Amino acid sequence: MTTTDLTAMDVALKDLALHALNARAGSPETYEADDIANLAASIDTLGLLNPLIVQKTGKVWGVLAGGRRLAALRQLVNDKDAKGWTQRTRVACRVLGEDVAAATAITVAENVTQKAMDPLDEFEAFARMMETGGHDPEGIARMFGVERRRVIDRLRFGRVHPDIRAAARAKEITLDAMKAFAEHPDQAVQRDVFEALRGESFLPAWAIRDKLRNRGVKMGDAVARLVAEAYRAAGGDIAADLIEEDSILTDETLVETLLLEKLAAHAEAKRARLGFAWAEALRAADYKALQEYGRVYPGAVEPTGEAATRCRIIADRLAEIDEARDAAMDDIEGNDDHPDDRPDLATLEEEYEGLTTGWAEADLGRAGVLAYWDQGRIVTIEGLVRPEDRTDRKPAATGGGDGTSTGATGGTEGSEDDGDALVLSDSLKADLKTEQAAVIGSALAGDPDLAHDLLLFKIVADLLGRAGNVSYSLGVTASAADRPHGKPDEVDGQAAATLAELFEGLDLHWWADGKSMPERFEAFRAVDPAMKSRIVAVALADAVKPTGYGYGETLMAHIARQLVPDLRAVWRPTGGAFFGRLKKSVLLGLIARDLRQPEEAARLASEKKTAIVDFLERLFAAPFATLTPEQREAARTWCPPGMEIGAPRNPYEAFGKNRLRGMATDEADPEDETDPEGMDVDGEDLSDEDATDEADEADETESIDEIAPDNLGPRTPLG
Repeated sequence: MTTTDLTAMDVALKDLALHALNARAGSPETYEADDIANLAASIDTLGLLNPLIVQKTGKVWGVLAGGRRLAALRQLVNDKDAKGWTQRTRVACRVLGEDVAAATAITVAENVTQKAMDPLDEFEAFARMMETGGHDPEGIARMFGVERRRVIDRLRFGRVHPDIRAAARAKEITLDAMKAFAEHPDQAVQRDVFEALRGESFLPAWAIRDKLRNRGVKMGDAVARLVAEAYRAAGGDIAADLIEEDSILTDETLVETLLLEKLAAHAEAKRARLGFAWAEALRAADYKALQEYGRVYPGAVEPTGEAATRCRIIADRLAEIDEARDAAMDDIEGNDDHPDDRPDLATLEEEYEGLTTGWAEADLGRAGVLAYWDQGRIVTIEGLVRPEDRTDRKPAATGGGDGTSTGATGGTEGSEDDGDALVLSDSLKADLKTEQAAVIGSALAGDPDLAHDLLLFKIVADLLGRAGNVSYSLGVTASAADRPHGKPDEVDGQAAATLAELFEGLDLHWWADGKSMPERFEAFRAVDPAMKSRIVAVALADAVKPTGYGYGETLMAHIARQLVPDLRAVWRPTGGAFFGRLKKSVLLGLIARDLRQPEEAARLASEKKTAIVDFLERLFAAPFATLTPEQREAARTWCPPGMEIGAPRNPYEAFGKNRLRGMATDEADPEDETDPEGMDVDGEDLSDEDATDEADEADETESIDEIAPDNLGPRTPLG
């Protein structure tokens, strides 16, 4: 058969129907897909680029190839916004004769031989439409019936540096890695980062994004929004993006300079308004340094002059409001007829407080305002007193132990050649802290016994006490696992009872109330080694998180099988926590198939679900004497899907080399594997709204414990 067997012809839409031989005729969902709207938009804008292939079938023309195009054309007919499309609109077709074999071959070839467009080709084609075709993102979005953001993304990907796109085509980097370079609109920056990372054996997308984030400030960031106008006025370079908020302010030094100027201006404005002695600005708050500052607060003042007059007016108005409220409350008929145009009560009260509250003159003369940048906003602290101006502290010693001055030049205090005071920059202070940490760390490494006890103490205190202030300088932390549960009170209590019993046997005298943290540590060091190990074991119990022991967790799967070779010996499913949350049909299937009691399932089929749950609760609490050995063994060993602790699985064998490489990147997450944990046999989610409430309560409890670290005590296994 040749193409000459097909004859060109225009056919009205009302005379077209899907051919019975069409390869997709048995899959109507194909013509209901979301992307049909995209195809319709393209046809509306560009016309029907490929004619339909049809064959006469009775009174209509059957579409052998082009069913999705036909669905899109019908959608245009029904779209009131699409002009010029009716049932009488004629569309280009190519007509096949009555050859059934050829008809079958054509419809199969149409669906089997076509290949999806390569993503890189699509990205580059979009970019060419804008760069050489004169299209804008909005027009392209309308043309293909897609969201503007999707078009923007593809345009960005198509405008990534050519060398990087070439590397993606050659499979030297992944497509996701190539997309990551679109985070920065400047191709020169993209290439610099690409060349810097090119030697790596694997180039993960997260590493690329991390490097690009350090090459400027996005316009959408809070810092950039604050300084953008001044940055443009100063002539700062901007790497323009298709979306303005994703454009990059490339001169980071200028951004930081302007930010400090904004902070200083904000602090100065507040200083001038309140009358303080000084104003300062910091890029970020140094909380340790701020601890050396004092703080003064406003107090009650007696207003005078105009302020006193205004206070009397406000007081009278507040009294009128109270009287109107009382009258409304006393109105039996509920007639709330008092004026609605009165000023807002809270505004009046705030103004009154401002007029009757103020700062003492002495405090204003020595205190000031500090402004700093914190989490996307300017924060100010009023009433700070510099360490040297504090009256509640003794002056610092100015001389050494030998009676000489500690000044930089060695002169006597007050002499003209004392020299400048020693003032360290923030960066120098940070570097000195780094050197100090290295010295302490090397000394710690030389005392294994102390290091061992310090590590255990920190972990135990974090887990049992959740005390966030044990040590802020030790970069080892532990946290109790969050274990939300929809029905915590209904869970089998064996694990909780075991943990409580073990906890009761611990020697925790070292954590006595009133002791300082160093005293607690020294007391912990004196604990018997065997008891110390028991304390660590009980504390570690709280660190085990709910998870599936799958491909990404071979270590804990190995440990769990050693510790709990028979899970059902220490745990059982209960009615409230498990069976009551399944559908009746599922429970009956479980009894008949898994527990091998089809007769009981048939008997219980006419009962209410509560009776079935009660039956299973009693069966798992104590297997009935009437059970056969086979049924008894089934009840003794049965576990819900996801509760069994299987043998560790080898991710290399399961996924192969390529998949294993992907697991180390943001392309695949071991926690994303399909796992039946938490799902019933029908795939119904076992969780309910109570689980959210329990999780909220767990979070609230933890935050309270962080505030009160002395509350050292056991947690339930569910957390």
